[in-house]
Formats: sequence, structure tokens, C-alpha cells
Amino acid sequence: MSKHMKLTLTGICIALGSILGAAYAEPGDKIAPGDMFPAYQLKTMAGEMADSSQHEGKVVVLIYIVAKQRGSERAVADASKVIKDLGDQPIELLFVTANADQSVYFAEFWKEKAIAGTLAFDPDRTLYAKLGLIAFPTTLIIDPKGIVEYTLSTHSPNYPHVIDGYIRHALGLLDDAGLEEHLKARSLPTSSPKSITSRHRAVARLMREKGLYETAEKELLEALEQDSESLDIRLDLADLYLYLDRLTAASDYIAQVQKIDARHRHAMLLKGILLFHQGNYDQAQRILTKALILNPDPARTHYYLGRIYEVQENKDQALYHYRQALQRLLDEPADKVVPASDLPPVSKGK
Repeated sequence: MSKHMKLTLTGICIALGSILGAAYAEPGDKIAPGDMFPAYQLKTMAGEMADSSQHEGKVVVLIYIVAKQRGSERAVADASKVIKDLGDQPIELLFVTANADQSVYFAEFWKEKAIAGTLAFDPDRTLYAKLGLIAFPTTLIIDPKGIVEYTLSTHSPNYPHVIDGYIRHALGLLDDAGLEEHLKARSLPTSSPKSITSRHRAVARLMREKGLYETAEKELLEALEQDSESLDIRLDLADLYLYLDRLTAASDYIAQVQKIDARHRHAMLLKGILLFHQGNYDQAQRILTKALILNPDPARTHYYLGRIYEVQENKDQALYHYRQALQRLLDEPADKVVPASDLPPVSKGK
């Protein structure tokens, strides 16, 4: 294999990643409390226009949802009930989705559940991009001046109670102390540290997939505050820091885990990757080979073994491990190599 064709599978993987990444529009900066909500004009399911200028002087509860997602369905139903229970207040409840092709599904759901709010479509994801959204559903509560007061990602069992408090606060029905008491009033088992930790980790994964690494780090650090003894969160952080080339921070978290569990399989894998990035190829190879036997993540382990052999200019071994990595990622059966002597002769054209 020539140097110009050196381990083309690596290039193929990179190219595929670029092509897949380009298929999705990247959001802008994530909107946060204190930001002015952007103006919008969206066509509603009823064929009318939802215009932000029409909502001046009202508290707007805007929830960005996706079709046929259980969390979105629950957020729609819960928010509708909260607004109905609040009675005659200056509130505008608006649901927004990019799934304009699912209008039949939404119409049926609205009718079945007697939903109170308006549904508007954002088919080209213009508003989605302006808001920098990642998780769905995302709930934003906007004060009468158009400033975002609260944002809430995903749906949890405490969702109705929380948004009820936030809306009352935005309306002026609760002061700061009253809101704090309201939020403390219901402490469900599902709001246990373990449950909160799981949500932080889930959001961190989404943030990392979208390239929002600082937000992912923040979510993981908050998760670690909730569960200070978790080895998995430490390894999530180590993995993130490895990706960001913050090797000292990654090494610290890996060491913390290995001090508690010297044979932790995932920690061993990340230690091998760390050694690779530090240029200690021989030790990285030994640890990753051992990790491969323990089998924490075969595709990733094979990939880094391939990289080590590539650096060592052992092309055959590198190509073998890259193929093993791809085979597992694509869930393909093992190669069935046909001896050259059994292949049919190649016909030569005249």
C-alpha cells in the first residue's frame, strides 16, 4: 500500500462523519434567561399566523416539540392543563415544531387531549436555529417585555409543578421567596439525586453530540455534585477531556476511578487512549490489548489499536484493527476471505 493510499479507511471514516454532520443544520448560541426572545411569524395548524408582536404584554409559554415523542406529548398535555388551571390570566401558550409533515398526527392529538395551546410550524427550523435548541421538548417562559425568564429542557414528572411556579412568578403572582417555597413544596422521589444525575448525563451527551462542549462539561460537573461517588460521571468527564485534548484533567479523573477499582474496564480503555495521546504507544498498546479482552467497547478499542499500529508503520495490523472497528460499528458479519486461487479469471476486453 503506497503512502498516498495509506490506510484509506481512516479517511473514509472522516469523510463519512463530515457528510453526516453536514446533513443537519447546527443551532446558534443557546438562548438563556435574560435574553430578548427573537421575533417570529409562524403559520399555525389552523392556517393563521402566530406573530410575536401580538403577544406583547402577555407571558408567553413557548414549548418546542417533536412529533411522536413521549416527552413532547407529556409536555403538551401538562402545559395545557396548567394553563387551564390558571384561568383568566394574560398568558399565551404556543407550541412550535419543525415537523410540519405530521399535521395529521398533531390534529388528532390536539383533539383527543383537548389541548388548549396553539400549534405553529417552523418547517425550515429558522426559530429553532435562533434559539440554539438541542433537547426536546424545550420550554421557554417569556415575560411581558419579551425577555426570557426561564428555560426548561426535556420533561420530568415534576414538570407541571415547576412550570406552574415559573408562570406564576412571571405573572407576578409569586415573588422570589414565594417561588422558592413553591418549588420546595413538592419533592417527588423522581427528583432524587440519582434521577437528576441521569438527566444531567443525558443532556451532556446531547450537548457533546452537537459540539457544545462547555455546556456538556457543566452538565457533567452538576451531575457529579449530585452524586459525588459516581465512577461513571468521572469517566464521562475524562472521556470529554480526552476529546478536548485536556489530558491532565482526563488523567486525574481516570486515576480517581482506578484508585477505587483498578480493573475497571472503561477506565482501562480510557487510560490506553490517554497513553496514546501522550505518545506512549507501547504501553497504550499493552493496555488496549488487555481492554479488548475485557471488551468494554470493542469498536473504539480496535480503532485506537489501529492508530497505534499506523504510527508504528505496521500497515497490515493497522488495517486489520480499522476493519474490525468498522465491522462492529456497521454490525457486519465477519469477513469471509476467498483464496485468490478460487476466484474466477478476469476476462480481458479486446
